[in-house]
Amino acid sequence: MSIPLFEEHALASIERVRQTFCGRGVEYGDTMRDCQFLKMKAVAGALGYEIKPEHFRALCIAGFGDMKYARLLGGYKDDSIIDGIAYDAFLAEEMKVLSGR
Repeated sequence: MSIPLFEEHALASIERVRQTFCGRGVEYGDTMRDCQFLKMKAVAGALGYEIKPEHFRALCIAGFGDMKYARLLGGYKDDSIIDGIAYDAFLAEEMKVLSGR
């Protein structure tokens, strides 16, 4: 018996998400762990805000997710969806950690 089409398609996309973020981690390094958000830190400081590194991670990834979905205003692009899934997954876990759950 075959699996439901929703599950088949969702699993295929999730595998593409995994392949994409695993490849980018090798290419870009561990920017989330290292909190290499130099411009964001500089702007926050100039505006008088002191933000904890783990809060930078949550804010940054939320911004990345917003940006990816906003790009769909220019038309469908698979990369925007695939990256957006990974950003949202990271944000969900980061918020879980930050809230102590």
